Amino acid sequence: MKIVHILHELKFSGAEIMYVDAAPVFQKKGCDLMVVASAPQIGEFAPYFERAGYKVFHIPFPRLKNYIGRIKYYRRFIKFIKKENVDVVHIHSHSSMWGMALCAWISGKKSVKTFHAIFPTSWYSYFYHCLLRWSAKKIFKCKFQSIGHSVHDHELKLYGNKTIKINNWYGSNRFYPAQSGEKAQLRKELNIPDNAFVLITIGGCDHNKRHHDLIKALPLLIDKIPNLLYLHLGRGETEEEEKKLSVDLGVAEYIRFCGNQRDVRKYLIASDIYIMISRFEGLSITTIEAMACGTPSLLYNVPGLRDFNSEGENSLLIEPNYKILAEKTFYLYNHPEIRMRIAGNAKKMVDEWYNMEKNASKVFELYL
Repeated sequence: MKIVHILHELKFSGAEIMYVDAAPVFQKKGCDLMVVASAPQIGEFAPYFERAGYKVFHIPFPRLKNYIGRIKYYRRFIKFIKKENVDVVHIHSHSSMWGMALCAWISGKKSVKTFHAIFPTSWYSYFYHCLLRWSAKKIFKCKFQSIGHSVHDHELKLYGNKTIKINNWYGSNRFYPAQSGEKAQLRKELNIPDNAFVLITIGGCDHNKRHHDLIKALPLLIDKIPNLLYLHLGRGETEEEEKKLSVDLGVAEYIRFCGNQRDVRKYLIASDIYIMISRFEGLSITTIEAMACGTPSLLYNVPGLRDFNSEGENSLLIEPNYKILAEKTFYLYNHPEIRMRIAGNAKKMVDEWYNMEKNASKVFELYL
C-alpha cells in the first residue's frame, strides 16, 4: 500500500516528527511511504524523512488567488498520483485539504485529512470553511481525523464536523526518563552548573508560542532563584525579537538560545521544569515528550494544553499571565515533592494515551 503525506514546509514540528518516528510501524504493516512538501521551501526536516525511508517530493502549492495555477497544480498532482501508484493521500496541510481530496477522488483513490490544530474563522468566511469540509467529506469521501480532545471538540462545535479522534504519539525509543546519574552527566556535557535551576521551552519562535511571557517573568524570578537558567530550543520569526527583549530586560545572561536540536531528550533530562505557554495548541508533541522524560510541566490553561489534565493532575495548569507564570515557577522551585508527583502522573498518562504502536495502528486502519 502506497501512502503519500501532504505537508507544508518540512520543519522540526509535531506532525513531521511524529510520522518520522512512526515510519517503522507503518512499514511493518506493508506501507510504502512518501511525503510531499507543498510550501515554497522544502524545509530542513526533509533529510529525516529520507533516512526514515520516505520518498520525498517538493511540489509547491500555488497561492489561493492564483486560480489558473491551482487548476494546473491539480492536473499535475493527479498525474503524480497515477505515476507513483498512490493508494491513499494523507493530507496534513490545511490549506490544501479540499484540493488534495479532490485529486484523490478524481484518481479513484482514498484520502484522509488530519486536523492538527484549532482553526478559528471570521464571520464572513465561516460558511466557506463549512462548505469545504462538507464537500471534502461527503462528495470526495475524505476521512477526517483529529489528534486530541480540543481539536475534536472544536471541529464539532464550530463547524459541526465530526472527526475520528486518534491521539498523537511519541517515540518511546527516543524519550524516556533519566537513568541513574544521567542528569548530572548531561549537565556536564551541556556545560550547565550542577546547582542551576533549569527551565526549558521547545518550539518554533512565533507569537502563538508566547516565549515573550517567560522572558518577561525572568526579572521577577532571578532575585529569588539566582542560579536560574532558561534553555530556549527552537527558531522562527520572533527569535531576534525575543533576544532583543531579553537584552532590554537585563536577563540575556540567564537564557541560552539553543536553536533547533536533534537530541532534544538530553536537554529535557538536564532541565527541572518544562514550560509551554502557547495561545493554543492542537496537541503539543513536545509536551508529551517532556512528560515521557519525567520532566514536570508548567502549562497555560488553553485549548490543546488543558487536555493533559482532563483526567488527573499531570501538570501545573495556570492562567495565561507572565506574573502568574513567575509566581508558579517559584512555587514549583520550592516544592520538589509536587514536581515529582505531577511528573509521575504524567509519565503514566502519556504511556497509556500517546502510545505510538497503538495510535499509529489506528491511523493505518483509516487507510483500509
